[in-house]
Amino acid sequence: MAFKTISQTDTLETFRTTFNALSQDDFGDIANLSGAISSTNLVDAMNEVIGIATSTAGWTIADDTSTTQIIAGGDTLTALGTANQIQTVVSSPDTITFSLTDSVNITTNLTVGNNLTASGSTHTLGTIEISGNTLRSTDSSEIQINDGLQVINPLRAGVTTINPAGSNNIESTSGFTVFGSSIVLSTSKYIAFEGSTNDTFETILNVIDPTADRTINLPDEDGTILTTGSSGVITSAMIVNGTISTDDIADDQISEAKIADDAVGQDQLKSVVNLQILNSSGGVLKSIYGAGA
Repeated sequence: MAFKTISQTDTLETFRTTFNALSQDDFGDIANLSGAISSTNLVDAMNEVIGIATSTAGWTIADDTSTTQIIAGGDTLTALGTANQIQTVVSSPDTITFSLTDSVNITTNLTVGNNLTASGSTHTLGTIEISGNTLRSTDSSEIQINDGLQVINPLRAGVTTINPAGSNNIESTSGFTVFGSSIVLSTSKYIAFEGSTNDTFETILNVIDPTADRTINLPDEDGTILTTGSSGVITSAMIVNGTISTDDIADDQISEAKIADDAVGQDQLKSVVNLQILNSSGGVLKSIYGAGA
């Protein structure tokens, strides 16, 4: 198509002859237009030609926003991947394969509607690492669980701190740690009480290796538990009158270190023969003579 112009100084005749030559030589005679083209203007006819060419020698692609692009004969469709996400491979015949890279990096949120299965031995979610059946934090020595935790099967723990600094790590009711079942200590284990002072001294509650099932009941009363190491703690109120007989106490001396002064009355030591109560220096404080003495 030749390039034609009409200047401002040209005559009307020049414009007429130039226009006729343009419509005849460059546009062509409308009578010679193919019957496959129904349009009578240049723009619509071109659109029809594109449609015919696409249906016979090309094709159209569209995305999820309904944006389309015609791929005509001789055109090239380039499929680009994204670094650390999607890679594309073109193979013969007329095949394009989309796949994920070995290491996928999702820069925004990833939502999985159904189950997510991952192979391999180690997986990391944020700063939480899962390796086999081991769970750990990659940036701390502690994993915090903000919600309740229910363990169905046995729970094994190493060095365990319960209720540190007043926090409630195990279900707590009115400041007490509550266990919903019996507590069984493994062999050679014990309960240690720190007391009111955090130091190197503790009171340890332990048991002698049992040879049968034993039951020790704590009484329903306030008081202090006596042991073989107790001294000077028995009072008269702790012994009911008539409970101590001759068979219970030998004909011997009882020192002040064993029973405090006036702790045991004569009614409680009935039928005792020649009983003397001594002070710490061995001096006789009291002498009690039973029947027949």
